[in-house]
Amino acid sequence: MSRLTRRGVMKATAGAGVAALGLSAFSGGAAGNLSDGEFQRLSVSSDNRIVNEDGDTFVMRGVNIPDPKRLERTKHLRGKSGQQLVDMVTNNEAGWYPRVVRVPAQPQDIGEHPMGHTGPEYEPGELESPDVVADDRRKMRPSQPVAFTQAELEDYLDNYYDPIVERCAERGVYCIVDFHRHWHEQPPGDPEKSDAAAENHLPYNSPYTNYWARNTYDDGTVSFTEDDPGSWGHVDQTWIDAMGYGQTGSGTPYAYEYWQVNEELLEEAQLFWEEAASRYGDMDHVIFEPYNEPTSPGIWGPVEGCGAEKQHGLWRTFQDDFMGPILDTIRQYYDGLLLVGVPGWCQSLQGLHWRDFNQAGYDNVACTWHNYAGHDVSQMHNWFNDTNYQSPDGVEAETGESLEDPYLAPPDSVDMPECWGWEGYEAAGLQEAMDYHPIAVTEFGWVDNTDVSHWLRGSTTGLGTTNEYGVPFFDAIEQDDRLSWVAWVADVRWHPTMFEYEDGAAEGELDLVNDNFYDTPLEDIPSPCPELPCEWNILDGEDSGAYIKDRLETYQDVSVPFDLETTGPGDENGNGNGDGDPQDTTGDGLYNDIDGNGETTATDVTEFFDGFNDEYSDPEYYDFSGDGQVTTTDVIELFESL
Repeated sequence: MSRLTRRGVMKATAGAGVAALGLSAFSGGAAGNLSDGEFQRLSVSSDNRIVNEDGDTFVMRGVNIPDPKRLERTKHLRGKSGQQLVDMVTNNEAGWYPRVVRVPAQPQDIGEHPMGHTGPEYEPGELESPDVVADDRRKMRPSQPVAFTQAELEDYLDNYYDPIVERCAERGVYCIVDFHRHWHEQPPGDPEKSDAAAENHLPYNSPYTNYWARNTYDDGTVSFTEDDPGSWGHVDQTWIDAMGYGQTGSGTPYAYEYWQVNEELLEEAQLFWEEAASRYGDMDHVIFEPYNEPTSPGIWGPVEGCGAEKQHGLWRTFQDDFMGPILDTIRQYYDGLLLVGVPGWCQSLQGLHWRDFNQAGYDNVACTWHNYAGHDVSQMHNWFNDTNYQSPDGVEAETGESLEDPYLAPPDSVDMPECWGWEGYEAAGLQEAMDYHPIAVTEFGWVDNTDVSHWLRGSTTGLGTTNEYGVPFFDAIEQDDRLSWVAWVADVRWHPTMFEYEDGAAEGELDLVNDNFYDTPLEDIPSPCPELPCEWNILDGEDSGAYIKDRLETYQDVSVPFDLETTGPGDENGNGNGDGDPQDTTGDGLYNDIDGNGETTATDVTEFFDGFNDEYSDPEYYDFSGDGQVTTTDVIELFESL
């Protein structure tokens, strides 16, 4: 039985003393991490801040790690297990001070599908059709929903995810349970078309797509079927070309209102959360992120005017028919903080101006925003962009660059303001969304490496650097305590990486069956680190790792309203918080120092509880109650001795 279950049983059967075991505060007063049990359930205040149970503002800062099952499958390739990685990035003695660790749960890992790449980059004239790329996984075909079974999900959580959730509690950091579903990033192009963006040429039901909704409008003149793309941009341009702008109104056919969610994708998300929310929902150190990146159809364009009005129906469909049922499932088990992603890769927050989640009937919601060095808004350093579009002439006067293909103004017969539509630096960004919900930047990063996708590296020479992206980005987001941040990613393989492992093999050098770690026999996966853990080097200079670590240390106690204690390195096997084997530090023959770090703390009590009927079962060393056996009574005795 896992600790996650035993803890609930312990609370229910052993009374207030044992319940306190999981919840009492043990503070050494140092600027370290929360002790296991110090956590308070988080919520959203009336002034759009994340707060603890005392109402104090808590700015979450932390790092992402890779999917726990992927980490376990590749630990000898990467050089660390998942628990060892969590131990490393929460080690205060080494200068690490995250307050949260975001843990992606990927459908392709739960169901053991091929990896899911960011895909190749296609140059003009080199585009390949879906028929040409066939089964080449490096051309990217996302696992289609429902991508896993109930049995696969339970096995995944039991054996891979539970231990990481538990380790976050032991290490004194909040854990973001992130259902890490998204659409493919860089699909194959169509040589017959000049635009390689999949949302403008691939059908809704293509194996290369994973739209969360599609448009169903069909009046005989304009028709959107399952064979047509589901992106908002395609629908809009098709409608403009065929009909002009048109107007909303009762009884008026209007293509922008006809959105139908992807029921299979919704079923998959609800399957995940029915199990995960019931499993983790009573834990104060967990935060739920219901859906990582709802992608196409995205919400792009202005906050006001005709371009905004045309997207209101899509936003309502997202809130009421897609995200709403997922939140309803979670709320059966959990009343704490939710980090809700928005359509368009979580890059655009305009919808919150039109109707926030409180107005949609959901409380304790913060929203997420994702940003990388290659995003248009980053090129302009315009993360706090204004909410109104400028005319093309105005943008050219400000930037010295003309806009490409701005939307036409509506005809004179339509009473709408001019709408220029798609300028990236205006469409993406924070859009003053903090006025409606707290914002958690749950992904951002950069890397100065020309071999990495330009979206992550930076679309212009040198943009993906610490000085040109990292420093100004942190200067911007630390201006407002309604913003939290979680950097992507503490790893040596997922990009943009914060570390390097010198002996590790690059992704393109791996010879995997079906490009899949799970189809490949374990003995055939390269294992340059047979004895874990192996040393990683943090990337510094113009890469992100060292600077992100420095920011965590700089802001370690800024808007962090908790008593903290130092958390050490963890042992070489990724067990607990200590340095060695259990030992007796009092001279009575009983092993009171379970994690072997020289002192008895709440961590020892938790470690003892985890293993009292397994590795800590010998009465000679663990019978603290003196009744000749090792039971929960002995756990209570050790706790009370503190």
